[in-house]
Amino acid sequence: MNMEKYYRIVLDLYKQSFSDYVNKYPVNVDAISEAQKCLNFAIDKAKIDNEPCDELEALKSDINHIKYELL
Repeated sequence: MNMEKYYRIVLDLYKQSFSDYVNKYPVNVDAISEAQKCLNFAIDKAKIDNEPCDELEALKSDINHIKYELL
């Protein structure tokens, strides 16, 4: 599992969402949904492979924060 990839997804999502918000553009809900889907898949795969998924769960929480708290 390449955690750097998942961190990059969340960081890019934060940057894009913040930029959209500051520039008064609509937030890209599709990008948020795609990031959620990617992390959900990674979490499921980690559980199936009996690997730790705490970091993935934390990243999922960060995305939920964007979706439900910031927007």
